[in-house]
Amino acid sequence: MSIEKINEYISYIPAMEVPISSDVGIIYGKNCTYVFDVGSIPESLDFLHSLNGNVKIVISHFHADHTWWLTRHKAGEEGMLPGDTLSLTYEPVKYEKLYIGKGTERYLPDGEMIREPYIIWDDIDDSRETKVNGSIACEQKETQGIEKQNKHEKHLKLEIIPMPSSHSKGSLALVVNDEYIFMGDSTYCRYIPKREGVEDHVEYNVQKLKEQIELLKSIKAEKCLISHEKRIMRPKKVVIRQLESIYARRQPGENVIRLTKNEA
Repeated sequence: MSIEKINEYISYIPAMEVPISSDVGIIYGKNCTYVFDVGSIPESLDFLHSLNGNVKIVISHFHADHTWWLTRHKAGEEGMLPGDTLSLTYEPVKYEKLYIGKGTERYLPDGEMIREPYIIWDDIDDSRETKVNGSIACEQKETQGIEKQNKHEKHLKLEIIPMPSSHSKGSLALVVNDEYIFMGDSTYCRYIPKREGVEDHVEYNVQKLKEQIELLKSIKAEKCLISHEKRIMRPKKVVIRQLESIYARRQPGENVIRLTKNEA
């Protein structure tokens, strides 16, 4: 299994094109492992099973390449490859909590809805390589923004934030230690298929794009991790500049910015 390391407590399983699978973010806390999206490749499932339930999962949005291993599938159904043999009997992923945005509850009804910024505190796990399958129980404190007082420990701060997005309603981002922002697909456009008289194209919602730019500027973290890219990490200032260049193409009286697929 390929797990790429970002620093001593953040890693990820890279995205794939066939089958399409999101990047899977992994944050190692002292008491729990935190996962951002679960992907759709067997390697992601093997990793999730290795955690023995000592995990909290944040789902960026409801698309199947980000949620696959939390939903049920039959061989041959839409989204499965011809050779896939997984059935309703494969071992479910175990987790302590699942955090979702509005719209994802249709697919993951057991998730806890995040409607406003939500902070989880843990400590950085300096000794995680000596653990066996994450055997420590999850006992970290969760708050709505209350700062920890003990400054002598290496704290791990995870902030789940509703992220305005043209790509999908109810998108969530995860900010880690005010340094990294896991963003899933939230910076992407929405694909509009070909219909009578209109060629297929992509579009951004003007209001959502403006809100996203303003929110990113307000976040302290400067490194964005965006799914499905050859290089997952980009400087936030570069991401904002790209989004602003799209926003600059808005037209008076238009609610969306339409682009060709090549321009997206």
